[in-house]
Amino acid sequence: MSFCRNAFSIRKTKPRKAVSRSPLKLPADELARELGPQYQAIDARVGNQKLAYDIAQGDWMADGIISTVVPAREMAKLEKKKRELEEDNNVLRTRLDILLEMLAEVTAEQELRRTG
Repeated sequence: MSFCRNAFSIRKTKPRKAVSRSPLKLPADELARELGPQYQAIDARVGNQKLAYDIAQGDWMADGIISTVVPAREMAKLEKKKRELEEDNNVLRTRLDILLEMLAEVTAEQELRRTG
């Protein structure tokens, strides 16, 4: 049985069809026509800073500061909630420290009983 082809030759595969990454499953040219040239623009808000992703450079750029006015009453509520959470956090850290000390004490007692 003879083959025309070498068993180790690499076969060329057929080129793949372009697959859209959009949930709309449209070709790229149709997406650009339907949604405009900037359909891939990504922007995010972090705090009061607006960031935009520059696709050409592959980097995040500051797009400006968003001024959000928070009423004094709302700010007072947020400050009060922050203080309460900090107090709760301190209580939980103290409890954790106590539990770790108790665990260390019990472990030391067990080691003394085992070796003694």
